[in-house]
Amino acid sequence: MVSGGSRGGGPSGKSSGKGSAKGNRSGGARSRQSVAAARRSSGDRTQLIIGGVAVVVIIAIIVVGLVLYKKNTAVQGSGYGVSKSSTASVDDKGIITVSNGTPTLALDVYEDGLCPACASFEAQFGQQIAKAIDDGQLTVRYHMVNFLNSSSHSGTYSTRAYAALIAVAQGDGDQPGVFMQFHAALYDPKNQPDENGSSDLSNAQLASLAGSVGASQQTQDAISDGTNVAAAGTDAAANLTSLKSLAAKAGTTSYGTPTVAKDGSIVAINDVDWLTRMLPSSASGSAAGTTAASSGS
Repeated sequence: MVSGGSRGGGPSGKSSGKGSAKGNRSGGARSRQSVAAARRSSGDRTQLIIGGVAVVVIIAIIVVGLVLYKKNTAVQGSGYGVSKSSTASVDDKGIITVSNGTPTLALDVYEDGLCPACASFEAQFGQQIAKAIDDGQLTVRYHMVNFLNSSSHSGTYSTRAYAALIAVAQGDGDQPGVFMQFHAALYDPKNQPDENGSSDLSNAQLASLAGSVGASQQTQDAISDGTNVAAAGTDAAANLTSLKSLAAKAGTTSYGTPTVAKDGSIVAINDVDWLTRMLPSSASGSAAGTTAASSGS
């Protein structure tokens, strides 16, 4: 009986032990799966957080970039229009001085009539410059160069545009605003030829453009006849030498247009507020008004 009971109880005891082991293994597996799932869930949340932060950062960078772009391309003095009170004169070196009175601030500006960056400069700062001159706060001395002649259809456009500017300064420089209006017209996208373009303006067309802003018939005839072309070529070469000297003084062999200089040193014009900071404080507020809109060769 004892032996039989022992046999009967033995298998039953073994079966119970196996079931318990299987249960322990099953529970452990479920526990490990739960831990793994929790880790995956935590990792997913971390990735979502990182992704969200990255999106926010990218959006912030884009917004800041757009704000800076809008600020740096803002038209200064927008709404003022063309010069109304300035007068112009030209010396025996072909340097054209534009002012109204005797301002304390004088700047030297180097440009080429074909230069697209000069056109951008005119579009962004021309109105502010015009107002500052009209207000008696600024004198500008224009030094025109012609190194883009070879990029013009005629091969001589830069020199001929300079000759036209000289003619207007000589013939009508005492007429308020006429020179500056012609200068602005030369850089107007409607008038300025393209670099390496299929055409440019003839002397007759330059004369007509000058006439459209108030230049006299005598001045128009001088432009049509090319009266100042030879002198403009000589003066442009001298101005280019001066521009190279400015660059050398700044420690570089690189030069281009537009270049602005004050007291013989190049002015950094990549900051939209460059002129605002230089103008007398009484003029800064009025001459620097900004709104959005549009710089070398």
